[in-house]
Amino acid sequence: MAKVIETDIESRAIGASYSLWQIASVGMALGALYWCLTALLERYIIDPIFCRSVSSALTCLNSTNISGDIATILIAAIGITVILRLYMARPLIIAIAVGASLWGLAMWTNGLVWGEAIAWSMLLYGLAYTLFSWIARYARVIPVLVVMMLIVVAVRFATTL
Repeated sequence: MAKVIETDIESRAIGASYSLWQIASVGMALGALYWCLTALLERYIIDPIFCRSVSSALTCLNSTNISGDIATILIAAIGITVILRLYMARPLIIAIAVGASLWGLAMWTNGLVWGEAIAWSMLLYGLAYTLFSWIARYARVIPVLVVMMLIVVAVRFATTL
């Protein structure tokens, strides 16, 4: 006897159905969250654990950079989740490219006033998510990966100058 299968499930295509303003606003929100996570990790986890003894003075001096790097990883994971909810293509590639490009952002914004650091984090995350999601819309995977790798290498090279 044959089974009757009902197809009441709505399917949504993964593709370019999102707007660039939407992904830019997601990137800016993730940039603000990045700054908040960096500050919270530095104040409540890194400094209390590593800055108590004299032997870990180097780690204590780099606590902002360490907490920023941890926050970058956490923001990449959150970014993957948000991008999946927006039904965008290649969320893992986008999040890894943004994380690799903005690795060390806490060191770049170290010494700025907190409002200025938040503004720069929001701007850079918004631009990075917009750029990499725009590139990821292309149908073929290999050119997308090559272009993203070239951009990441160029950004990393520019930040070392």
